[in-house]
Amino acid sequence: MSSKPKQDLPTEEETDEDFMTRITQPRIWTVFKSEFIFQVFIDERFDEVLDMFKNHYIHEESLCNNNTLSSDQDSVDQFLYLIKHWISDTLSSIVIEKSSGKCIGIIVCRFCSIEDNSLEFSRLRLYEGEKWNIIQTFKNHLSQKVDIYKYYKTVAFFRVYAWFILPSYRGQGLGKKLLECVIKQQLPEMVHLGCNVISGIFTNKKSQGIANSLGLKTLYEANYLEWANQNNVMLTKNVKAENTTSLESKSKSNQKHSYQHCFHPRELVPPAAGGTQIKFGDYHALPDH
Repeated sequence: MSSKPKQDLPTEEETDEDFMTRITQPRIWTVFKSEFIFQVFIDERFDEVLDMFKNHYIHEESLCNNNTLSSDQDSVDQFLYLIKHWISDTLSSIVIEKSSGKCIGIIVCRFCSIEDNSLEFSRLRLYEGEKWNIIQTFKNHLSQKVDIYKYYKTVAFFRVYAWFILPSYRGQGLGKKLLECVIKQQLPEMVHLGCNVISGIFTNKKSQGIANSLGLKTLYEANYLEWANQNNVMLTKNVKAENTTSLESKSKSNQKHSYQHCFHPRELVPPAAGGTQIKFGDYHALPDH
């Protein structure tokens, strides 16, 4: 009995237009709860993201709020200018609500190399705006506490510059999922560049808890109120001491401040002798888990 020859199924060739569409589509990290898309930042969302920082972030992030950054237009302009520069690296990720198409969260990340570090700390940088300079001075104070490159024996690391979820969308695990995407999906792709560490400062208890739950470790924590008093920085009248004090989880304080975490995907470096904690990097926070 003879068998009929098999017929090849017709294949649809990809057109040039289809190819360009495919490669220019934003990269999606995951879809969460069938409603939220986690993807890389794209330029089309630029104005929307800037509005998020201008209308929400600068009023809520701890360092910005404690220093009333929004009351100093020069500082606001300087901050927004830097945000534009930071996200232009295209290493940031955003959260999109499928039903509305609205961007409701962002994590701003940048690749930092040891060559850039030597240039950065070889000169004192001055910024526009009194309030922003105060924040930068505090961050520079923290940056001197540890050399991330030596501590992790790395030539590069991934730095979180800002991490934010819009207030009405918090409490759904979006902030945690956003940081998780960076740690588990984006960071491993940086290994070929010699980057296997992620670093950032988290300025409230909730964001610190999220970072800890994802395997990040504390290197240093500082008391911003003490630093402000020592440096004659006037804080807003509604800032409470317990809300600006950086303490360990055993403390009675209800909120820690300016808390540093780093994560090494291949091995967790043990704490320094005597439990010494070290902080490094830039400010962030206010996601919700």
